[in-house]
Amino acid sequence: MSWLVGHDVWPGLSAHDAPLIKASDWLKGEGQESQFAVFNDAGRLGTIWTEYRIDAKSIQRFDLIWIDGTGLEIFPLRMSLASIFAEDGTLDDLTVLIDSHQGRIRLHGERFPSDFSFTLETGASPRPKTLKVPLARGDIISGAFNPFAYMDDVYVGQRWRQQVFNPVAALTGVGDRFIPMVVSVTGKEQIATDAGVVDCFVVEAARAKAWVDARGAVRLQEMTLPVVGKIRIVREAKYDAAARRRARSADFDT
Repeated sequence: MSWLVGHDVWPGLSAHDAPLIKASDWLKGEGQESQFAVFNDAGRLGTIWTEYRIDAKSIQRFDLIWIDGTGLEIFPLRMSLASIFAEDGTLDDLTVLIDSHQGRIRLHGERFPSDFSFTLETGASPRPKTLKVPLARGDIISGAFNPFAYMDDVYVGQRWRQQVFNPVAALTGVGDRFIPMVVSVTGKEQIATDAGVVDCFVVEAARAKAWVDARGAVRLQEMTLPVVGKIRIVREAKYDAAARRRARSADFDT
């Protein structure tokens, strides 16, 4: 029983120290635009473009995710996320748009004192659905194809709760729309990148893993999703703005 409490219960109870988004000098400069390649065992699935905009009152992050490299009927899909972080670094507002040949899905969430309240609109349902995630269960809320973004002041031993929105479940009905995770910073490793060997913090959860450098930039991520399986998300040196514009303007026959 003591092993069960230590292995399954205590990590969830003690998770309370999520890394916050901060307007660091690196994020204001080099880190404002990033590009990631998404892979599975069969090859490249797509691309993620991330942009940050910073002002005196907030930090806004915009993710554009284009996935077209599998044989599943739900692909290709485009997923756009707009995240607004308050001055203290906490997520205040999140809007997700998913476009595919099956139509459009819109998820919008706002932070309230005790929970994050979401409205989910799909073409299959004439009425929006409401979902609530208690703040005690989700210090961070993110998308499944980019679960870990910029994380400042990460340290070994840090632990937090995180909710990951799964667009595949929203499109197919297979699996949970939100995947709860308890995330821990478990140690340090060196990994090979296009910029050479980099010292990274190792961030781990039951279905996900990430390697974060000393500046807070995520160099590599892994995530396991129902239907899709295991994916790898790799930071790329080049930001292809033209490819982003093409993905953003792509039409879907519905």
